[in-house]
Amino acid sequence: MTIQAATSVVVLAAALVGCANTDIAADQLNPTTARPQPPSEQSEQYVAALHQLVLVDHPFARAPSPVRYLYIVNGSSKPPSPVPSFGNEGMQIESELRNEMTAQSGDLPPIEFIASPDQRADPERSGLTVVENDGVIISFIPARQQENGGVHVGAYLWCGVDCRLGLTYALDKVDGHWTVTGTTGPISIS
Repeated sequence: MTIQAATSVVVLAAALVGCANTDIAADQLNPTTARPQPPSEQSEQYVAALHQLVLVDHPFARAPSPVRYLYIVNGSSKPPSPVPSFGNEGMQIESELRNEMTAQSGDLPPIEFIASPDQRADPERSGLTVVENDGVIISFIPARQQENGGVHVGAYLWCGVDCRLGLTYALDKVDGHWTVTGTTGPISIS
């Protein structure tokens, strides 16, 4: 190999390394490069309440939770029969919040947002619940900020005429994450 050929190889290699480093630096400085956004506090609050309601406080009196599907009411329509005592009309949940809640629901059963409880309830059904797919219907009351910095989230779970739970969770920030620290007010269970 001649000195000229060796020099050409070294120059070419240096140029390729330089271009590669320039590309990496450009990607690192590019503000349009998509970075995952942290979830909103609102979605963390509802997901914390959802975890507590479905995995811990469910009305089936056994662990682990037998619930196989979550239907969350997204709307303001009054629940018609067959869910006459569901507890609340269901708050409107914006698209971005629905997406964030779904993305954070890793250890929960699958989630589907529905406009009305009667979409998935069937009083003639047999099985664990009268809700499709051995599921439960869940509704939230909008989170209320408290003077102490905490938040109250009203949550209702319905799985049949004699299978329901309604309560208000108290949440606080613990180690940077919204966590259920208790309940407040009346609790309804059957």
